[in-house]
Amino acid sequence: MSLLPCILLVDDDDDYLFVALRAIERTGLRVEVRVARTGAEALALLGLGSGAPGPSPPGRIAVVMLDLRMPGTDGLEVLRRMHEAGHTRSIPVVIVSSSDRPDDVRQSYELGANSYVVKRYLTGPPGAYVAEAVRYWIELNELPRHPTEREERPESFGGETRRTS
Repeated sequence: MSLLPCILLVDDDDDYLFVALRAIERTGLRVEVRVARTGAEALALLGLGSGAPGPSPPGRIAVVMLDLRMPGTDGLEVLRRMHEAGHTRSIPVVIVSSSDRPDDVRQSYELGANSYVVKRYLTGPPGAYVAEAVRYWIELNELPRHPTEREERPESFGGETRRTS
């Protein structure tokens, strides 16, 4: 079992996922990255969907990077369900959306989002904004942990590990 922190990327856009995964790899962070391409798949990975293949241990998920606009179960529904369930309520959620509509931003925060990032399509390193958001949640932000988790957590997050599902 990996002791690395886990990032859950939830987005239906394969191009965005490719750019985001590459950008995270370039940071050198030692993290496990899991990918869900639908809201239903994300809920299953979080142990919140019917027929879940087995949830990731929620204590290992460091942050969920969640798109709003997906067919079927959208990001707002995933966010609502996460914050209704006790075992996923404390997992930080960063909305990463192409929408900068004030209603989307407001509703995301009302449903419990911890951050809202608008997707950027700029020159320069593609996906750098995603990598910086992940770096913040992995290296700078301190989440509450149980005493046994402090002992198991690797001290250095340099290097890279990537696993997608």
